[in-house]
Amino acid sequence: MNKPRLYFWLTAVIYVITWVGISCVMSPGLDSYGDMVENYAWSQTWMLGTFKHPPFFAWMVKAWFALFPTEVWAYYVLSYLNALVGILGIVCLARLWLPENLSAARRGVFVFVVLLFALLSAPYSNLASKFNADTVLLSLWPWTAYAFFAALHEERFYHKWAFTVLLGVLAAAAMLSKYFTVILLVTLLLISVSNAQYRQWWRTRYPYVAFGVFIALMLPHLVWEIWHGFPFRQYVGGKITEGVSVRRVFTFPLSGIYYLPLSWIAWWLLRRRFSAPQRQELTWKIPRRSLVLLSFLPALLVVLVHIITHVHLTTHWAIPIWFALPALMAVWLLPLLSDDFAWRRLLRGLGVFWAAYVGVTAVVILFSAILGDYSYTHGMPQMAQAIDKRFAERYPGQKLSWVAGAWPRPGAVSFFGKDHPRGLPSMPDKEVSQVNPYPEWKQTYGAVLCMPYRSGGCERAVRNWLHEQQLGVEGDVLHYQAEGWQFIRSDVHDLTVFWVRPSVWE
Repeated sequence: MNKPRLYFWLTAVIYVITWVGISCVMSPGLDSYGDMVENYAWSQTWMLGTFKHPPFFAWMVKAWFALFPTEVWAYYVLSYLNALVGILGIVCLARLWLPENLSAARRGVFVFVVLLFALLSAPYSNLASKFNADTVLLSLWPWTAYAFFAALHEERFYHKWAFTVLLGVLAAAAMLSKYFTVILLVTLLLISVSNAQYRQWWRTRYPYVAFGVFIALMLPHLVWEIWHGFPFRQYVGGKITEGVSVRRVFTFPLSGIYYLPLSWIAWWLLRRRFSAPQRQELTWKIPRRSLVLLSFLPALLVVLVHIITHVHLTTHWAIPIWFALPALMAVWLLPLLSDDFAWRRLLRGLGVFWAAYVGVTAVVILFSAILGDYSYTHGMPQMAQAIDKRFAERYPGQKLSWVAGAWPRPGAVSFFGKDHPRGLPSMPDKEVSQVNPYPEWKQTYGAVLCMPYRSGGCERAVRNWLHEQQLGVEGDVLHYQAEGWQFIRSDVHDLTVFWVRPSVWE
């Protein structure tokens, strides 16, 4: 194995190990927003949709935990393998632009630089830890774009057909992960008509085959959405704002800077300290304009959608949209790099940076522990343990089969609970739960959760529901807090649990 390839894979392995370790220590109860446990709750059945998102990333979670134990560390391994797959997609995408006569040494430098810019970006570093509908696109969007450009430029017959089919498959997988993928697909459509050579593609059968594959794979989900009356509409409707946010219209495109600050610093340092004496003119295999469009069009389209529809323009939408920027940065830098690249100096610098980054992260974790930061000490595992313990005291020898109520905490009980009960987003007979129903709830033991900050309305609603169902009202107020050597300070949290017994139907 040559040195650039060795450095590439060694860096990739260190990247995964480092970030899995940091995530396990920094967020020992998974993310405080509950996205990851929500995914797990959705993954408990092979479903065709949810009340919020399409189902593909839930399928990924289900397949993953069919192979790995339901542990926090295993979930973070999934998160960063997903990110690494995306980084490899960015590298393969960037390689499509390389001139054919480029030396092997410069190719190795280029590939490593793309890797470096990607893994230093916020989406592929700290933000990638929370596996959800946004971060799953970190892997799917780069490979979809790669299949698109490969299908456009491949000349070998069987390879062109393979990339065409792959384009349809990956586009469907991305759309089945989040409808936001329409931004990427519109970007690729605009690129495909941006010059005369690409427009010729539409005179062949290939784009229509890709579209046919895409529709065929989307069809079961589309039928499911129609059958259930498009349940995601209520979720999307809650995101509509009263007007256009002028501030966000101007600040959102800047996420290409504030989501990749370390990448830009690395680009500047490489340009200043590792460049060759003379710039070398290169003939790119694919016009660089296409890569520029791929890098910047998604952000502009997101802003345009906000202006037209008034959908809330949130910063986390920027997580997947800048995936092509590391490739473009490397393309800009390549003419300045020489075959005689100072690998040792770069690796020493990366070693110092890695040590400093881990040290700063350790300080942040220490302060989170001292201050009792909620994102660090929310104690979802201990909440599930408290529920399991109280249930075992009340109903010895029985199994808690389902948990409903203040979402996504039922998902936390599903993940961390002893028996991994089915997580429901509301009472089991309500519309939002009927999207993916649990018909056995009447014959099994369950629990409904209420949090103190909304306990008044929640507890009244649960009591009324229990009376409507002619069930007895049995409730407990549980107390829990994050526990372990890493928690210097952790607040005590309260939780009201209403128990539902199957005795009425026995």
